[in-house]
Amino acid sequence: MKSILLIYRTDTGFTKKYADWIAEKIPCKMVLLDEIGQLDMASFDVIIYGAGIHAGHIKGLKDFKESIEALDKKKPVIAFATGGAPYTEAIFSKIKANNFPPNEQNDIAFFYFESGINYEKMGLLDKAIMKSYNKVLSLKNNKSEVEKGTSQAISSSYDHCDIENIIPLVEYVRNL
Repeated sequence: MKSILLIYRTDTGFTKKYADWIAEKIPCKMVLLDEIGQLDMASFDVIIYGAGIHAGHIKGLKDFKESIEALDKKKPVIAFATGGAPYTEAIFSKIKANNFPPNEQNDIAFFYFESGINYEKMGLLDKAIMKSYNKVLSLKNNKSEVEKGTSQAISSSYDHCDIENIIPLVEYVRNL
């Protein structure tokens, strides 16, 4: 059986929830991104990285990519992102394009999992930005349906995590 390393970064707990679910389905060593300096990543056959989205970018992805630069390019690398937006092909494609330049798109398998918003665990700056954005949307006249839905969705904390979302990633790993 292949040895698997699952690295994650979590600020509000959603990515950890998904990482825990993945670790229940696939035997792996699970560590926080901040702890990878203590590991010999070359000793693992498969590496998975997961984190939340901030302004369209996967948190910590740059640090993760730097940490795997010296590894064998044939080693499977998988990334997943969690975010408050529902999964649609358009959202998935935009996140993928924002985070993986064309030359990396075949090197790193990517998955997106809808999660939620947790204002209680969110940093002060992020919380202020979200609340300000919601205020701007609420004051806008002639809102589009997307703007109405966005305003409603970001008005309070919510959790849309679903263990079923991990199935494609789990199957991908099992088929390696």
